[in-house]
Amino acid sequence: MAKVAARADRRPLPGSRVCAAFGFPWFYSGAQTAAMAGSVSIAFPSTEQHLGPWLTRYRTRGPILRAAESLPLRRDAVTLLEFVRNNKVVGTQGKGNMPLKAIREVTARFAEPPKLEFDIGGKTFAIRSEEELWPLHFLRILVEVGGLLKPGSARRWQVTGPGERFLKSESLLQPVFLLAVWWYKVNWLVAYPLAGMGRALPYGFQLAAFAALRSLPVGKHVSFENFADELIRQTDLTWIAREMSFATKSLRQSIQSMVVQTLADFGALECRYRKELLGKITLRKLDAMKLTPWGAALLESLAARP
Repeated sequence: MAKVAARADRRPLPGSRVCAAFGFPWFYSGAQTAAMAGSVSIAFPSTEQHLGPWLTRYRTRGPILRAAESLPLRRDAVTLLEFVRNNKVVGTQGKGNMPLKAIREVTARFAEPPKLEFDIGGKTFAIRSEEELWPLHFLRILVEVGGLLKPGSARRWQVTGPGERFLKSESLLQPVFLLAVWWYKVNWLVAYPLAGMGRALPYGFQLAAFAALRSLPVGKHVSFENFADELIRQTDLTWIAREMSFATKSLRQSIQSMVVQTLADFGALECRYRKELLGKITLRKLDAMKLTPWGAALLESLAARP
């Protein structure tokens, strides 16, 4: 069975090379596998139209507006699209990923530039592809699946018409659209691509996660493990690898990566960690999280979809 990733405070380890080094079965093969077949239609113009009442209600609420404007994920999505529009970015052969030179340039402009090297277990891993750098690859998935960006293998990436409209839109709308893309269009296993999870989540998993998140009290910390265990129980989320010794820990980690950390990236949740020793390594382990006022508003926007 796959060992459980040591970086318990963030995303799965970066890329198939690292997973192979630690013996993690890996199935993810690029952004092209991220979109869910048969998912509901999400288009930027229609989202802008049907969220009219929601936008009207929150445009005048200063704290909500400021949370949207300052959100690093929103700012980085704008940075990525503007970079592609203003620079010649030619996708790599095969998968059409962003080349390394462009990765260095665009991520240096991010609100919180990610590290391009990782030290894990005394070994240094340098990023060799876009797929190994989650903050960038996550954004690429959102804007591509959302129809804002058109990458290509051995051809120039292009910002689409909806992408240009997105760039001109108000900051309050931008993260709401990106969250809708994640919620309704993306296969969440892209955030936890271990073979023990299978290739699809249980039917109704996103709906159950939505209900669990909306039930959280605003501004009050709740136990992560209690939240994760209840969601696992409700959805019958299953670890399918033969060796079951790490099943509970792996499933909790999947909830952290797919649900909690993603919502934290959107500013909807604030996480509290505790230190935990693993041999000679000190880990930051997720202890609790709380729903922010901005997060409550974001979830309300999901509920507003027709």
